[in-house]
Amino acid sequence: MKVCVVGAGPCGLTTIKQLLDEGHEVTCFDKNDDIGGIWLRHDGDAGQAKAFDNLLLTISMKLMAYSDHPFDGGRFASRGKYFDYLQEYADRFELRERIRFGHEVTDIARGQDDWTVSVSQDGGDTREVFDAVAICSGPFKTPNRAIAGLEDFTGEIVHSADYRNCDRFRGKRVLIVGLAESGADIVREIGDVATSCTLSIRTYTYLLPRIHGNRTTDQGTVRAHHHEMCRRATDQPFALDTFWGRSRLAKAVFLAAALVYGFAATAIGAVCDRMLPHPASRQVDPMGQPADPAMLDVDTLDNEANWNLIKTWNRRSHPDGSWAQRGIFCKNVSFVPAIVSGRITLNDKGIERSDGNRVFFGDSTVEEFDTIVLCTGYTTEKLSIGDLHVKDGNVRTLYKHFLHPEHQGSAAFIGFVRPFSGGIPICAEMQARYFAQVCSGKVQIPDDIDEAIGREKEWEEYWTELSPRHTEAIPSQILYLDALAREIGCLVPMRRLLLDPKLFVQMWFGSFNPSCYRIVGPHNRGSAALDDLYSEPVANRGQLAFRTPLRQLLPSSVHPKHAM
Repeated sequence: MKVCVVGAGPCGLTTIKQLLDEGHEVTCFDKNDDIGGIWLRHDGDAGQAKAFDNLLLTISMKLMAYSDHPFDGGRFASRGKYFDYLQEYADRFELRERIRFGHEVTDIARGQDDWTVSVSQDGGDTREVFDAVAICSGPFKTPNRAIAGLEDFTGEIVHSADYRNCDRFRGKRVLIVGLAESGADIVREIGDVATSCTLSIRTYTYLLPRIHGNRTTDQGTVRAHHHEMCRRATDQPFALDTFWGRSRLAKAVFLAAALVYGFAATAIGAVCDRMLPHPASRQVDPMGQPADPAMLDVDTLDNEANWNLIKTWNRRSHPDGSWAQRGIFCKNVSFVPAIVSGRITLNDKGIERSDGNRVFFGDSTVEEFDTIVLCTGYTTEKLSIGDLHVKDGNVRTLYKHFLHPEHQGSAAFIGFVRPFSGGIPICAEMQARYFAQVCSGKVQIPDDIDEAIGREKEWEEYWTELSPRHTEAIPSQILYLDALAREIGCLVPMRRLLLDPKLFVQMWFGSFNPSCYRIVGPHNRGSAALDDLYSEPVANRGQLAFRTPLRQLLPSSVHPKHAM
């Protein structure tokens, strides 16, 4: 098929690649002069949503990399390092020759069996007809600047989309509104140079340190754990298929094998810990800092004061007392020491109103500020293009967050998904693999697609109840990707896992690695994917080897509320 891809950022690049793997004719349009999207920085990019100067990924490169181009070396990449990775990906698979840079898509019109794409370049307009279209321009388009209570503020208001570094805030009185992952870095950087800095929030986002015990906390992303949380910690009907599909017998067999293999792996691991020499301790942590003293994040000591604040913060993030996370994580605690030391003031009562340079908070306090920085995310105002509409601007009305149910599989919004913990690029890659095979006729759209969308939407809304505005959020990257992989045909078959205990233990109890989706199925990497998968650590703890499969075999009524 002749397919149009809109956008050459991380999601667009992998979409081009997956479509080419299936032999399709691909043309990508991007308004920039090079690949990268928000990761591309250039002179004159002020006013555009871009990654800021000192950005460090909040998840490791293992989870930010594509499964067909695993990242070798390093744990957390800088903005520049990740852009270099995207350049390597584009060069390796010769993607640039499929991209028309400096071309902005202005309209998409639906024909009887095709799509007419209108493109603007240097003031001229052209049109081209395609069999299918994939929108990969991402949700970071329209900054959310409409914050109630700030209408009468006369000082400077800056959105995090415009943030590049803290220089412009030096010596100023700064109010930061909202906290997301980038917001955590911005709070820390501005707090270091401002005369005074206040962080205003209404609710608490669940905090997760980037590192702990000199390892990335990503390594705690384990299938068994996610299944325990999302399948057994509640009576909410589960909407996604996994290794055993919907067969209760197959599920019982699988979980029984998990118990046996988990017991054996724990016993063998305990013996190896005693008999084999331990590797030398690392001199630096995964963020490139000295390993001693231990850190939780950038310049964030692993000490009692910082942990106490994180624990208190997380208890407040779930006022019902549950530890099963139902809101987006903030995988960045680098701002915590500044709050502990009092360098940054926290106000959790919200903003009531403003007058001149004064801001009135919900606890009746009043402060004066020179500048307000909004870390308030983005809106979905520009999600639809021409005849390609997303109902209510909500990607949960699409199949698996990406495939439009009204156009026979010829239209997709790829990359409009945000895992609680995990990376968008691998989600986009799997969506693109599915879309490419739909275009090839190798994957059939479900006959009950509307009912399937409804079931999954209801399930996701339950688990994202504390982040209701973020309709792109998904509670578990692993469960979401496994469901996609099962339809694509790249999920390791249950029979193979049962007959290969080593692979079973690695897949079920090991740290999640996207290479698991390149072991079998279309365009697999075979033994190379297996080697990369086995490079990940396996949990050698009784609570994972025994507790998880045991709880899954019991009724959910016996599960504690804090099953997470």
